[in-house]
Amino acid sequence: MKKNFLFLTAYLACFAALLPAQNPGCDGSRYLNNVFSTVKMTTVAYAPTVSHLGQNINLSMDVYEPQGDTLSSRPVVVLAHGGSFIFGDKSMMQQWCELLAKKGYVAVSIQYRLYPFLVLGLPDSIKIFDTAVKATGDMKAAVRFLREDAATANQFRVDASNIFIGGYSAGAVTALHTAYLGLNDQIPTFLQTLITANGGLEGISGTASNKTYSSHSDAIVNMSGGLYRSFWVDNTASPIVSIHGTADATVPYTYGLAANIAFLEGSSLVHARAESVGLWNNLLTVPGAGHTDLYEQAKWKPYIDTFWVNATTLLESLTCTTVGIDEPTSSVEPWSIFPNPSSGEGFNIQLPESEASSVDLSLLDLLGKVVFHQKSISNHQYVALNNLPKGIYVVQIVHPSKRFELKQLVIQ
Repeated sequence: MKKNFLFLTAYLACFAALLPAQNPGCDGSRYLNNVFSTVKMTTVAYAPTVSHLGQNINLSMDVYEPQGDTLSSRPVVVLAHGGSFIFGDKSMMQQWCELLAKKGYVAVSIQYRLYPFLVLGLPDSIKIFDTAVKATGDMKAAVRFLREDAATANQFRVDASNIFIGGYSAGAVTALHTAYLGLNDQIPTFLQTLITANGGLEGISGTASNKTYSSHSDAIVNMSGGLYRSFWVDNTASPIVSIHGTADATVPYTYGLAANIAFLEGSSLVHARAESVGLWNNLLTVPGAGHTDLYEQAKWKPYIDTFWVNATTLLESLTCTTVGIDEPTSSVEPWSIFPNPSSGEGFNIQLPESEASSVDLSLLDLLGKVVFHQKSISNHQYVALNNLPKGIYVVQIVHPSKRFELKQLVIQ
């Protein structure tokens, strides 16, 4: 069964309402929509560790919570910033943490160990991989810290069964390796040497009690990241949702040297692997977008908005259903639309050849509002749109007895 998904808040809210909830906050709106207007942030130390220079340091995290929230158990998203493992700090993820907290999540931005280039000079590929291994150990310590807090002081009222990780650029690389690199994987000798020198896959960061908790993460939110080897992804791994520009010259969309230093396989190969093994996944490809401009330039904002719809709907679905992450057992009918992107005048629809009856079709904007609807559409029919505004839309087919996957339509 095809596991790839395109999410729309209004659609999944209705679907999730039919499933048993395991979290009392699951009302079909929280975790999907902005249900809080203000956010509070607390900075706490989470892991003692040792720096590249052999110094004892204590890493900290910024914890963002919805102001005034009374829920006793909330899913948490742990994010790491970008900066090529050399630059950056945890404040860089503030906008994404606030976005998540307003939807009812606890969102965390972590400090992790960066390569001290001002002291040691610019790193080579081995030193960057060493720093990435240290960063994954730090992220695992952060996950363990949150589980320990949930079991003890419960300061942040975290649902320990729903801890998600992610990040941007180097932070996304950290999250991908945190989630997908395991003891049973084929690890090259140079990388295994670095892992061993850093205390194994769990790393050295954290207190003795911290290390008694699990570092397992339940999903990955990947913003322009990559993985050293995509074949580390298997069908038992955590689901992943990603966004990546095709013109990314820092972390390649396909494969190559990230920041001209270290080899990575980009999001396109990670998702191709996830698709091949049947892992629930979604990749939003942004044609022509680079590494930083994707998140900074206004022209890409519709893609960013779509990505967060995709991401939060995945996280809400994992939080709010007890039946597991598999799709419903009824088959999903394949179909296609073209051209896509469209000029706005219209598109053609291709249904399965076995589909003899007509279907109803709707277009929805990113807020879930129906902006176009047409009944009785048949295979190979041209659908005229009457010049809808430029943007990203979701195309939905309604059939009395079959389920069709949602499609994304870009109007340029």
